[in-house]
Amino acid sequence: MKKASSITRHKYHLQSGMSLVEALLAMAIFAILSVGVISAIIYGQESSAVAGTRERAVKIAEEGIEAVRNIRDSGYGNLPADGTYGLVISGGVFALSGPSDTTDIFARTITLATVDSRTRTVNVNVNWQQTAQRTGAISLNTYLTDWVTSPAVYRHGMLVYGDGGTTTDEIRYQTYDDSNGTWSAPALTADVDSATTNKYLRETHIYASSTRDEKTLITRHYDGTRQWFYSQVYNGTTGSWGNVNLLTNFLSSTNLHSQKCVGAYLANGDFVVLYSDNTNIPKFKVWNGTSWSTASGSNGASTQSIGGIPGFITLKQRPNTNELMAVFFDQSSDTNSQYFYIGANGTYETADWSLSTEHSATAPSTSEKYVDFNWASNNSLKGAMIFVNSNADKAMNIKIWTSNGSGGGSWSTSSDYSTSQTNNIGALGIESVVGTSDFVVCNKDTSTPALITCIRANISGWIASSNITFATTSDTGAQLSFGIGFEQNTPTYGVNIFSNNTGVLQYKLYNISTSTWQATPTAINSPAVGVIKTTMAIPNAINGDIMLLTSDANRDIFSVLWDGSTHNIFSTPAGKAWSVHGTNGSATTDFWYDFTWDGM
Repeated sequence: MKKASSITRHKYHLQSGMSLVEALLAMAIFAILSVGVISAIIYGQESSAVAGTRERAVKIAEEGIEAVRNIRDSGYGNLPADGTYGLVISGGVFALSGPSDTTDIFARTITLATVDSRTRTVNVNVNWQQTAQRTGAISLNTYLTDWVTSPAVYRHGMLVYGDGGTTTDEIRYQTYDDSNGTWSAPALTADVDSATTNKYLRETHIYASSTRDEKTLITRHYDGTRQWFYSQVYNGTTGSWGNVNLLTNFLSSTNLHSQKCVGAYLANGDFVVLYSDNTNIPKFKVWNGTSWSTASGSNGASTQSIGGIPGFITLKQRPNTNELMAVFFDQSSDTNSQYFYIGANGTYETADWSLSTEHSATAPSTSEKYVDFNWASNNSLKGAMIFVNSNADKAMNIKIWTSNGSGGGSWSTSSDYSTSQTNNIGALGIESVVGTSDFVVCNKDTSTPALITCIRANISGWIASSNITFATTSDTGAQLSFGIGFEQNTPTYGVNIFSNNTGVLQYKLYNISTSTWQATPTAINSPAVGVIKTTMAIPNAINGDIMLLTSDANRDIFSVLWDGSTHNIFSTPAGKAWSVHGTNGSATTDFWYDFTWDGM
């Protein structure tokens, strides 16, 4: 019995000891779990606080993006210059001001940077102090484009011009922002020849691509003995000029007043430049967006021979195709044409040019622009060429081209206008009437003072009894002293700006719906010091505005914008009203300035 009792007590003590260990272990486990739970709760609360703070920072950053977008929507030109700003509310609307702004614990900065002429980057940074040891940061980025004003309403442009008289070869350019009516400060294009400065500018043409943010410039220079032809490309993304290419040069001091180098973009994006190398065979080169084509001939690839040295060339793309119409008036008084079609193989060669039978072999002189061509506005298979056909021609001639839609076509027979002028035909031009199959054809005769006459035609030929006199006392000389442009988009009127041999520009409106000109010209005072000599009218393809350019006897150049809404010239803002550009062109008869609207 004693033995049994001893065992029982031992068992009791063992069970008591195990219970104590278990209790201590349970307490330890409880403590650990409690700490974990409490830590999890604390951490969860802190994480929630951090997440909430971060979410609020994101909202503040998003507000910054949206605010800048609202400023852009009110007008792309309302965005300030590149830099870092804070956001404020001024007059109930957002504005960018100062280096930063703060909301509670959050500091916000908004940085703008230019990508190209129509794109800006917006970077919004929000920083805050989360705890004594912890900071937070949020960064949001976006691109803002000029979609409100371009291309839907506005399109920007570029003016190029010579401003070195007959002593320097500098070519200046200015960009135009149509959204706010401002011109950039004059700047220089690429130097065509860094080894000399005496190749002064006699002819220039600028063209805009519709597939790339670029423009191509063609120029002709004269150094006193030789004529030099160059091309170069403006990269709109980088805002720089490059790819200068010497097209040709030759010894000649004659026919300086001429149009010997022209160009056009094709639907595939390539640019074709067509020019004279002082032979009977016009030459051409192609820019594909990366490089200029090379050819076996040192002066470029050959087209077909036209039998005389080109003096005046016109080149027009058949809309939205890889086809071109080229018309020539040469130094032997001949009128010729060639049709270009790139063909299925995509190469550029002489065989791509089809020479038509010579249209005319005589003209009153070789110093006037006696040929021009344009495609009909509402029928891209039809085009009209105007030209002269005798050495004392007093009635303009017209031929209609009908394209077969696959790289060829045919000309109609020649037709003289039924009513002859009193004096010989002078410099002439043709423009298509927007939305119709009509054309307006004008010429400045060779009398002193000169008389400007305009006639209507359509894709069938002349429209009888449609001639109207614009100026009986226009300035004399070989230069074009009239410029015709038609409102695009929702066309109502066309405008013909012309010289009446004074420093006051004149214009007449053409009513598209009634096909009639206003009876009495309207005078608009310009800053011109001398008599108005040359004029140009370049329509904006996406709205009714038209860029009007003029130069005077002092070789100054001026611009003013035609308002397609009010059908009058702008008086404000300053850049849309009269602006003075270069003051030292080469000669009043030269093609020493040009303008183009952006193609994209």
